[in-house]
Amino acid sequence: MANNYFNIELPDGWQDQTIYTYMGPEDNGIRHILTLIIDKDIDRMELADFARERIDALSETLQSVEILKDEEKTIPNGRTVHEFVYKWVPVDGQIVFRKNIFMVIDGVGYTFAGNFTKKTIKTIGSEVDQIINSFMPGGATEQI
Repeated sequence: MANNYFNIELPDGWQDQTIYTYMGPEDNGIRHILTLIIDKDIDRMELADFARERIDALSETLQSVEILKDEEKTIPNGRTVHEFVYKWVPVDGQIVFRKNIFMVIDGVGYTFAGNFTKKTIKTIGSEVDQIINSFMPGGATEQI
């Protein structure tokens, strides 16, 4: 799937900060959404620093967070990513499991994020993992 549906010219001083949103199935009472944020100007930041900066910002803004995973790993396509999974309760009685996957490829940072229930982090979470594994920046046509 290519997602270049249009061209737009931005004057000096403007910067594309598009957040891509992919709608998934509704299951276990929630509509699943996967977002992708692209950070083009990360000043040659390493993966660990890129991930930590974003994880620290999340940790400062959210309360009652229980960290379930916070580690680098290699995904099936051979890329090294940083996975950060946590559980939190945004409103009484609603438990959210959130998975963040951070990548740095050729000086560009990528952040994938999705919310799940306890059940769907195992089911729809595996579909999200497949989507992330298929990711190829820059319109590449073959996996590494």
